Amino acid sequence: MPGIEWTLADHGQGAGRARLLETDGQHVAVESTLPFAAGATLIGTDPETQAEYRIKVRGGRRVGEGVFRIEGRFVSLTKAEREQLLAALAASNG
Repeated sequence: MPGIEWTLADHGQGAGRARLLETDGQHVAVESTLPFAAGATLIGTDPETQAEYRIKVRGGRRVGEGVFRIEGRFVSLTKAEREQLLAALAASNG
């Protein structure tokens, strides 16, 4: 399935994985193996570049066994990082 894969750090609930599903460069939706409450900050790390992406969670819901759709907005994303992320997502989607 298309998307960009990230690793999630262990912050008391175990390490996990997330996949960037969609973004307009500001708002974002990811599929995560860990739940996140509204107001929490999801931190995803690109395993290839070690770049960290912080998402302020607006909400989330379970979409399958051990799979959660998390929606929010990027925090502290530079213009260059935003452009690189959008290009990588477009390339991963075909």
